[in-house]
Amino acid sequence: MFENVLLDLGSRADGQLISHVASFCERANANLTVLNVFEEPSNSVSEYFSSHHKDLQKIIVESYDTKITEEVVKIGFDLSKIKKEIRWGKDFIETIKLVNEERYDLVISASQPLMGTPDSTSMHLMRKCPCPVWIHRGDLWRGAVRILAAVNTSDTSEENRRLNKKIIDHGIKLIEILRGHLHVVTCWSGYMESVLTSPRFSEAEANQYLEYEQKQAEKELDSLIADFGEKLALKGKIIHGNAATVIPQYASKQKMDIVVMGSVARTGIPGLLVGNTAEKIVSNLENSILAIKPDGFVSPVK
Repeated sequence: MFENVLLDLGSRADGQLISHVASFCERANANLTVLNVFEEPSNSVSEYFSSHHKDLQKIIVESYDTKITEEVVKIGFDLSKIKKEIRWGKDFIETIKLVNEERYDLVISASQPLMGTPDSTSMHLMRKCPCPVWIHRGDLWRGAVRILAAVNTSDTSEENRRLNKKIIDHGIKLIEILRGHLHVVTCWSGYMESVLTSPRFSEAEANQYLEYEQKQAEKELDSLIADFGEKLALKGKIIHGNAATVIPQYASKQKMDIVVMGSVARTGIPGLLVGNTAEKIVSNLENSILAIKPDGFVSPVK
């Protein structure tokens, strides 16, 4: 599942993150490539430096290499253990092109702030990268790891059921690699619940309908977990409320290290591949995120 990992650092030099990801890849028995993407200088800028007999791109790369070498030497990491790739252009576009060329099965983005929406590169990768995307926050690889697999049981289509299984599969794989605990969580709510307070519905009718929705969610989650067999001893948790609010709250309260979730909603509009709920969940999380695409997803970036 994780055999070829691509760490996208953009134009950053982050020796600590390289070391952490290399440790993960060693545990996963995976190959690691570290990618740096630098913005290409304009023709006028290139011509200026050329007229002064200086290769600007070469200077930029050498300066970066010096900085990253100094960082990794401090922490005792051997750079010869990894493959390095340099590209020029738009970060997320070059990353996805490389994924398509080399068939990477996991992209890890550069470190993000603990709060708020990840940067535009990470969000573009969530929407458009064909393989799973790990948005890194904090320090994951210390102590027992707590993984939250957030599944959607309100959509009972076969496509969504397959996506739910992929989410749990990836959560299980992370637990195998990092050791720790896996929580499988889903949220449920009634359709237009506020309407249930209308005089047209009695309290008993409203409660009866909500009970129906809850049982449907329980049934779907039980069926999903049963597919993984008793030996995994997976336990699911069903929470009433909006996933955009409930999932981040649960992840914070339970001190989750990473949230595994689906990242794509079928809008039919290129570039709008992450659903509103997923966007809100990501914006409200304080955790690392592993975003999974459904089967058959095709990136708009070629």
